[in-house]
Amino acid sequence: MSREKQKSWTGIVKGLGFFVLYLVLMMLFQSLLSVIFMGIKAAQGIKDEALITAFATENILGEVLISNLLIGLVFFCIYRFRKLSIVKEWRLYPFSWKEVCIASGITLAYSILYAYMVRISGVTEPDVIARSAEYYLSLFPGCGLIMMCLNLLVMAPLIEEIVFRGVIYNQIVRTTNPVIAIVGSGLLFGLIHIMAGGWLLTAGAFIMGILLSYIYYKTESLWVCILAHSVANLPDIYSFIMS
Repeated sequence: MSREKQKSWTGIVKGLGFFVLYLVLMMLFQSLLSVIFMGIKAAQGIKDEALITAFATENILGEVLISNLLIGLVFFCIYRFRKLSIVKEWRLYPFSWKEVCIASGITLAYSILYAYMVRISGVTEPDVIARSAEYYLSLFPGCGLIMMCLNLLVMAPLIEEIVFRGVIYNQIVRTTNPVIAIVGSGLLFGLIHIMAGGWLLTAGAFIMGILLSYIYYKTESLWVCILAHSVANLPDIYSFIMS
């Protein structure tokens, strides 16, 4: 392998390495949190394993929120430990609201189109997050909606954009080019959604990942991607309210 080709692979390997780290952290934190929730139920005197497991599943939304927060802290600490400027590395640069409006319009339009295509296809995919939100709603009025908004409009857009655009995209583009970085980070963004749904969600997330990576490439501001990602999740909030 030539030195030039070897160099081009360096960024891709690093990007994949951070993707694997994200996967491991997500599975680790969510598994630990599931054990904690099952322990809480067991401490209440419940011995039925099915009820204990169901309790952990019902609280999956809380587990996802907490695990995302912890993942964000880990990535923050990694960059701080390496004494890297997070603002520069992740491109947390100033932005114009015109860019945000255009980017949000694109992601929202695609998100609505995707929701329409899913509806007419008749394909039903598992939505453990929505079921968990309904569980929280049964505990306290409005709690489920608040938890959904925190997850879909705040925590998920923030952490996923940091990981897939701020970290993975930037690692790939350093030794390759924007096209490879856009497609590569978009593909990994799609793959991460396999656990949240089925093949249709994965394909839809792949296209959304490409759109967000392109927006990142054009605007050079992670804030624009975070806000556009948040807006793209609004149809999911609407669907939950109307269900």
